[in-house]
Amino acid sequence: MSDKSKFVALCNAVLEGHATEAEVAEFQETLRDDPESRHAYREQMKIHAYLTWQHGRAAVDESLVISAKPDAPVAPRSWNVPFLSMALSLLLLAAGLTGWWLSSSSGVPLVVISATDSELAKGTRIHRNLIEFNEGSLRFRLDSGAEVEAIGPVKFELVSDMFLRVTHGSITVDVGDDAVGFQVETAEAQIVDLGTRFGVSVRDSGETDVVVFEGAVDVHSPPKKSKPSSPIANLKEGEAIRVDKGSGSQRLTSVVVRGDRNEVLAGNKDPVPVIVDITDNGKHKRKNRCYSVRVGGLGPPTKSYVGLGLPKWRPLEGKRFPVPMRGADVVVMYSQDRYHPNLEYYVELAVPSRLFAWHDARLKAPDWLTQDFQKTDMKLRSGPWAPSNDIISSIEVSDGEDIYVEYEVWQRDVPAGTVTLGGNHNRSRSVRYAMYGFAAKALEE
Repeated sequence: MSDKSKFVALCNAVLEGHATEAEVAEFQETLRDDPESRHAYREQMKIHAYLTWQHGRAAVDESLVISAKPDAPVAPRSWNVPFLSMALSLLLLAAGLTGWWLSSSSGVPLVVISATDSELAKGTRIHRNLIEFNEGSLRFRLDSGAEVEAIGPVKFELVSDMFLRVTHGSITVDVGDDAVGFQVETAEAQIVDLGTRFGVSVRDSGETDVVVFEGAVDVHSPPKKSKPSSPIANLKEGEAIRVDKGSGSQRLTSVVVRGDRNEVLAGNKDPVPVIVDITDNGKHKRKNRCYSVRVGGLGPPTKSYVGLGLPKWRPLEGKRFPVPMRGADVVVMYSQDRYHPNLEYYVELAVPSRLFAWHDARLKAPDWLTQDFQKTDMKLRSGPWAPSNDIISSIEVSDGEDIYVEYEVWQRDVPAGTVTLGGNHNRSRSVRYAMYGFAAKALEE
């Protein structure tokens, strides 16, 4: 890019719709051929993502990024403040141009990480604009550093290495450290990543589900010619919403994922979930919180609680993980629920099942557990816990040793249908104890 002011003026003409065909062609050619132009644009996307997080600004459409062969390292050009401000303003205008896609003729480059298609070997580098398949799965890495996992049936368009559009099915995106600002668009929502791992599902009805496994995202209505983009929600870890065709939203109470990999399985039948939904009576303060049901995911180690990275479900020291519990569908619980003794959970089961609930051994079991479940000889523990957590304040260990909480396991056999579970304890002040865990496993016929 030999003349920055000329390029900025050209951007302005294109984005406002005043550019001639020749100017549009020149603009496309500049983005395709000049790595510095693409580098500057991507840097502005990152700046915008942080502004979105901190100041709630509108989402920026990424549709003007042209994917090409991997760029050689380019020293960032010294853009002065006026040019940066103008560039960011132009990017905001781009939100209204979602119908204008620019992409390299060979498609967006990606590297296959894993695939059920035998023709897509691990490490294969291919170029694609459209990805569509009915069965199986595909996991790949884009040049931006973002990793995408898709499970059939699914259909989506790769617009660039920072932007994709989902037409049908489910994808999971992990942006890593370098792809902050990554965007996913559906007919009903535009999702701007703020440094996270999140899932998006477009249902047969046209509704869009958005769930955040780590970090945060901003959700907006998709920009249209007759209507500008507007904010819908800011979602953090453990939160999810369903966006309808009018861009209205409601809490998505649960999402079914594959094991510990957090691959959204909406619309997929393999593996078959035992727990198909879980809701609650709302005795908490997080209006968009969502339960992750990890199909067949219980085993050593399994994530214990939303928002707590360290504690995992594990066997007792020197023991094996209880065999009857292995492979059960496990719900990732909220540690903060220990504060709400009147909280109830309503668990929908697809088949007759054996329920497992493991409860902090230091705390008297609540009435609903002792009345409806039978205590077993099985035990689990969670940990290691951070020494500063008040849950483990009464546990004494030698200096330098990891701290774990021990749980007693209870079980109950139930038919298919809805089962109600209660709070963590009977008393409102029993908060310095760990929240219980819960799982379900299909009964053998």
